[in-house]
Amino acid sequence: MARFRYQRKEGEFALAMAAIKDPIAFAGTAAISEAGDIVKRQGRQDIAAAGFSKRWQNALRVNVYPRRKLSMNAAALIFHNIRYAGIFEEGAVISGKPRLWLPLPSAPKRAGRQKMTPALYVKTIGPLFSIERPGKPPLLAGKIATNRRGSKTGKVSLSALKRGGAGAPSTLVPLFVGIDRVNIRDRFSIRQITERAAARLGALYLKHLKV
Repeated sequence: MARFRYQRKEGEFALAMAAIKDPIAFAGTAAISEAGDIVKRQGRQDIAAAGFSKRWQNALRVNVYPRRKLSMNAAALIFHNIRYAGIFEEGAVISGKPRLWLPLPSAPKRAGRQKMTPALYVKTIGPLFSIERPGKPPLLAGKIATNRRGSKTGKVSLSALKRGGAGAPSTLVPLFVGIDRVNIRDRFSIRQITERAAARLGALYLKHLKV
């Protein structure tokens, strides 16, 4: 029987391990990155199909770690920049204390960069007045400036509300409706989309493995 003798060279084993490690790290990172791209693309499509704006769609983000580096321990962080977006993933019942005041179409959308609320309205525009309606949800109304004939000056505008709130001749216009609670149904399926993408990681890893 022939005998062979092998003598390793210094650093040869380390080089062999590195040669294996690099394609594994590449495949692992590429698989995580592609799965993250799938979640982001399909998740944004899901949010759009639920009727949400481009802002809501683009707020779904995916970060792959470590950044700009290959790793056998790569991971993806999937998150939504709008903090309360999770409500539309699972649904919820939100109760008022004692009521929730929802803006009517006539209410100003914002005061500066903040979304309009009754408290913000009182702070920035003027007083609000309660209108009780037997058998119906109550309303909060603001003063809107009128013309010389005592009529509203066309469309409800922020400037007319400010003039009315400042003491100009005015009439009341409903701005908020009060309800006890609101049921928010689930609208997104980001969790299911993520689970489906995670189930493909094995196939994506083999797709990118080049040894």
